Amino acid sequence: MELAGLDVVIRLHDISELPRLDHCLFSLLGQSIPVTSDADHCEPLWLHLMLHRFSFAEAQVVRSATQALRPLDKTASLTMHNWELPEPFDLRVPLLNWGLEVTKCRYFTCIGVSDLLLPGAYAKLLARLRLTGAAMAVGRVITQRVRWWGDVVLPLVEIPPRSAFVPSRPEGADALPVFLLDRARLPTHDLVFRVGHPDGEVAEFMQRLSSQYEIDTRYMTDLLGVHQVL
Repeated sequence: MELAGLDVVIRLHDISELPRLDHCLFSLLGQSIPVTSDADHCEPLWLHLMLHRFSFAEAQVVRSATQALRPLDKTASLTMHNWELPEPFDLRVPLLNWGLEVTKCRYFTCIGVSDLLLPGAYAKLLARLRLTGAAMAVGRVITQRVRWWGDVVLPLVEIPPRSAFVPSRPEGADALPVFLLDRARLPTHDLVFRVGHPDGEVAEFMQRLSSQYEIDTRYMTDLLGVHQVL
């Protein structure tokens, strides 16, 4: 059954990433997406936190840490999914594919814990998908070197990208664009993350889709997010 709204998958591989997750989730809670037919209501945002084989105690720590954020946006719902099986060892790709399996919305994306979105980023991409009929819409993300001081992040310098993301240029950019998929316009066999790409599984996913389907790049000239590196 298809749900209204957007599905967002976030992978958490280590409990030490919790401060970054907190900042990432806070940026997601600023993604108010007005319903097209009713500007007074917003599309629901379904957040799926995929845990990398956390112990019961670690999962409880994550649950407690995210609990305080939940009342900030009543249109957002956060669900935790903990991979408990001993195999495979590397869960980077399996967690994303599990995210594809458990999500039910027409519109799908994933985001890293080191990524922050500007308010309205998903609303802009969703509007482009509905306007153009594209399979995927993408927006510009800069890479910013930061320093953590306790729970405080100190921006240091923006790192210029090697090149802008263009569907015909598979090398992509230093920071992958933020993206939003319309799953109704993609066959099931292409909705899978794969291993083995030198730039990572998300880059391979985006580049493979961009070589076969219509991609809207209107917001590659507008800043929609920041990827933070230490």
